Amino acid sequence: MNEHKKDILCHCGGQEHNHKSCSCESEHSHEVHEHCSCEHKHEHSAQEGHPHDHCSCSDCSCGDGCGHQHSAGSAKDLTALGISAVLLAVSFLPAVEVFSPWLMVASLLVAGFPLFIQGVKSLFRLNFNELLLLTIAVVASVCIGEYFEAAIVTILFRLGEMLEERAVQKSKREIEALTSIRPDDANLQQEDGSFITVDAREVPIDSIIQIRPGERIPLDCVVLSGSSSVDQSSLTGESIPVNVKEGDQLLSSAINGGGLLICKTTSDFSGSFANRMIALVEESSGQKGKTENFITRFAKVYTPIIMVLAAALAILPPLLGMGSFEMWLSRCLVFLVASCPCALVISIPLSFFAGIGGCSKKGVIVKGSKYMELLSKADCAVFDKTGTLTTGKLSVTRVQSVGGYSEKEVLQVAAAAESMSNHPIAQAIAAHQQQDFHPQISDYSEISGKGIEMVMDGKTILCGSRRLLEENNVDIQALDNLPVCLAIDGIAAGGVEISDSLREDAPATLKGLKQAGVEETVMLTGDNEANAQKISKQAGVDRFFAGLLPQDKVSRMKELKSRHKVTLFTGDGINDAPVLAGADIGVAMGFGTDAAIEAADVVLVSDRLLSLVDAIHISKKTMGVARFNIAFALIVKVVVLLLGAMGLAQMWMAVFADVGVSIIAVLNSVRILGWKGKNY
Repeated sequence: MNEHKKDILCHCGGQEHNHKSCSCESEHSHEVHEHCSCEHKHEHSAQEGHPHDHCSCSDCSCGDGCGHQHSAGSAKDLTALGISAVLLAVSFLPAVEVFSPWLMVASLLVAGFPLFIQGVKSLFRLNFNELLLLTIAVVASVCIGEYFEAAIVTILFRLGEMLEERAVQKSKREIEALTSIRPDDANLQQEDGSFITVDAREVPIDSIIQIRPGERIPLDCVVLSGSSSVDQSSLTGESIPVNVKEGDQLLSSAINGGGLLICKTTSDFSGSFANRMIALVEESSGQKGKTENFITRFAKVYTPIIMVLAAALAILPPLLGMGSFEMWLSRCLVFLVASCPCALVISIPLSFFAGIGGCSKKGVIVKGSKYMELLSKADCAVFDKTGTLTTGKLSVTRVQSVGGYSEKEVLQVAAAAESMSNHPIAQAIAAHQQQDFHPQISDYSEISGKGIEMVMDGKTILCGSRRLLEENNVDIQALDNLPVCLAIDGIAAGGVEISDSLREDAPATLKGLKQAGVEETVMLTGDNEANAQKISKQAGVDRFFAGLLPQDKVSRMKELKSRHKVTLFTGDGINDAPVLAGADIGVAMGFGTDAAIEAADVVLVSDRLLSLVDAIHISKKTMGVARFNIAFALIVKVVVLLLGAMGLAQMWMAVFADVGVSIIAVLNSVRILGWKGKNY
């Protein structure tokens, strides 16, 4: 049983806890730190003033084959390095010349003892990582009397690890900040009208809560009274506060500005916006791309091969009479140190980690490096119309009546019929429902993509697309080309025109996609031809297809995929889920329906269409950084390995090929987090 000395959030063993007694699968103790993501058996001891600043896990979670100890506790590391450097310097004093070898050995033990312990453990586990390579190189150097070489390699290695770890931790802290937005407390109203602070997990749906100025919104809710400005930057990346008033929806983890708000919760803790976003961020580590999977496989094969080559380099040339064993063993040691694959094993996953984090800062959740790679290659962008290219805020702009019915009667019946549907068009019409009109409705049936069929006050009502009326043999020649048509007892009664406004950032998004390398943009919609053409022209879409049912959209998507390398589809509704799943990359707008978000690979949390362009630019930058790191690491290692085999490389060059290249690659990866975006 693990022991937590304070109420914390622990992710050990893939479980979440927020209590003093933790039953994580890993056996360890936590003292002060608030976030532990280690999956190995170990102990944590936090430095005073550095709550979980560094983790001294015996195994590295940055990737297979690395073997880094990551024990960069600042005070401990600096003390060890300081003592080691002093011992090494003292060993050169003439007065202690006789003890010089022993001082050098003491120096390397102070700096490298924890590294050597892990190297020996790796040997018994048959885990051929760089700590094992370092241990072999140092032991062999001591055996042939190269005490200074052994000490300096150990000191430089420990120093490099410390600097590298600080860079990695900086990147991780920025990403972890994205998952630290979930409020734990809520001000819950009691039966007597007073408010008390309780754990947000204990607040059920439809509870009344109070949100004071400066507090984070604990749960998704709707404002009952009060007005304020709300900072949603932690959710969407948008720095401009949003003004809210009675009736407005609020998302958990946003920060209330200067007003007192009384709200009614619309979700519990587990279903809140913040919880769902955190789940998506954590889920992103599971979907690895081809590049990341290749590096993992490469490290597993590469290190054993290097050890065989190093052994051959130390043994075969002397046996063939090409020089002394000592000379070739020295070259072998340089070869071993230079060969460590850590620059690749750490920096490549970190590149994607930073890329996903950079997207999150722009209000985009990418569900893994697999989709970062695909985003960088997207050459066709397909969009739904309503709620994606348009605002989704529909309104009735025209009513047509035929067959002796008045416009009021047509709108009255259509509104009553559509009041039972959740479709955006239906809701826009239902908003005009008459309070004094209470018909008896029976045999209600909603036909996907077409409309509604039911019996109202004994009359058969059809309300929906022209296709619905045609399939039921209704003569619609008298009706204009309206998106919603009405028939009563098999006779056309009229129609309703619905309008939707274009999103402000839609034209800039389409233009930005072209600049980012997307060759073709397409709009798929179930709306009529006239409305589709109007929106398509305003947005700047290359092509559009109108009057589509959900299955028609899937068919069009298959056709587009066959003609392009990578096709992405952006939509927002439950009807878009099949197309989202069928696209190479599915992009869901905002936190709409659960079905759409589940089917999507990318979620635009901010509901800002332009953030899709940001995500593509970041994905391209991420892939560029990853490719550079791979090429840079391999070129430097190959050069130093060849020079080492020929006796032209010294040990400091080998250390640079390992630790130096790793630090440069890590710092290069962290740059992705600083991407500021472009002007479109």
